[in-house]
Formats: sequence, structure tokens, C-alpha cells
Amino acid sequence: MEARFQLSVPAAEVKAATQSEVIQAIESLTDQDSERLEQVATNRIFRIGRRAANGRTPEDLLQEAMTRTLDGQRHWYPENVGFVPYLIGAVRSIASEWAGHRYRNPDSPDYAALESQLIKEDEEGNPVSPFDGLTTRAPNAEDQMVEAETEAERQALLRAIEQHLAQDENASYVLMGWQDGMDGPAIQEAFGFSETTYRAIVRRIKRNSQKIMEERHGR
Repeated sequence: MEARFQLSVPAAEVKAATQSEVIQAIESLTDQDSERLEQVATNRIFRIGRRAANGRTPEDLLQEAMTRTLDGQRHWYPENVGFVPYLIGAVRSIASEWAGHRYRNPDSPDYAALESQLIKEDEEGNPVSPFDGLTTRAPNAEDQMVEAETEAERQALLRAIEQHLAQDENASYVLMGWQDGMDGPAIQEAFGFSETTYRAIVRRIKRNSQKIMEERHGR
């Protein structure tokens, strides 16, 4: 599978794919393409969490990306990127959108976890809650604070790096691959990078990341 990157094409000449072209691209997906897309969607659902997904499955996420492309809410530019890398980006973006909505609306009843939905029955037909039998352990406030601060710092640094490299399309793809648990060979295959190109992108990301960390820590 090879992604096509033609970033030298002037923006004015780049045209979005028509609905028929999108349909053709969907129908042309190979089993390997489908497995990769399902893996990415599964990883994104896992990352944003069950509540942010609000009952939606990886299949729902992938279907949403395709639907938005078909109805014109999102646009695929074939001259800039292959269809599979485009869908990977769309899946990631939509998942982030769902997570953002959950973050901005923490008290919305849409995200309420109802115990009744989790209750099952034992062999005798008696209702059993997954919360039954759980012991209450007083949380270690200091550990929680340190963990929260560490995670917040990591997320802030990641966002800063992503924003700094937002105009570097290839670097954005590599960052996206790393977040989805992909290694170098997998990223090269998914986005059509040669090993030399991939290594150059990684060096570019490291240089920019080091610069951002130095600025954040006043070095």
C-alpha cells in the first residue's frame, strides 16, 4: 500500500474528490487497508474512552469518517494524499472531536454511566452489579496529584508539538502513527515513506520537540 504525496501542486489547482471518486476509493480498499483502518479506529476509541465514545464502536467511528466524506462535510484531495492516510486522519480528527465534546460537557446526561446498563444476572437469575463486592480504598491524594500533573504536562507538551508541526504534513502523519501505537516500519508502509524519508521526519520532530521543551523549561 503506497500513499501518494504531491505537496508541490499549487493549492488553487487541487480539487476535492467527487462523491463517485470517494465511492470508488471505498470499494477499492483492500483487506489489508480495512484491517489497518479498523485498528486505528479501535485505538482511537480506546484512547478517548468509553464515555467520550458514548456507546459508539470503532466501526461507527470509521463509518462516520466515510459518511462525512461522502456527504461533503469533509474533503479528500487525491492529489495531496492517498485515501487510506486521509481516512486515518479523518478518524483521528473525529475521535478528537468526540473527546472534546465530552470534555466541554462533563455533566451532560448523554455521558452518564448508568449502572442499570451494566447489571447482569447470576446463574440463579439474581441481578449482579459490577460494583458489588468492590472494596473502598482511600485514595492517596499525593499520588493522584503527581499522576495528574505528569499526565497534564505530557498532554500539554504533545499539543504544543502538534501545533508547532501543524504545517508539516508528513510530521503530523508520523505523530499520528506513534499515538496509534505504530512502529517505524508500520508508519512507512501506511503512509508510503521510504526509510530515509521516515528517518528525516523523525529527526525533524526530535529537533522541534527539543526546542519546545527547552522553551517550556526556560533553558
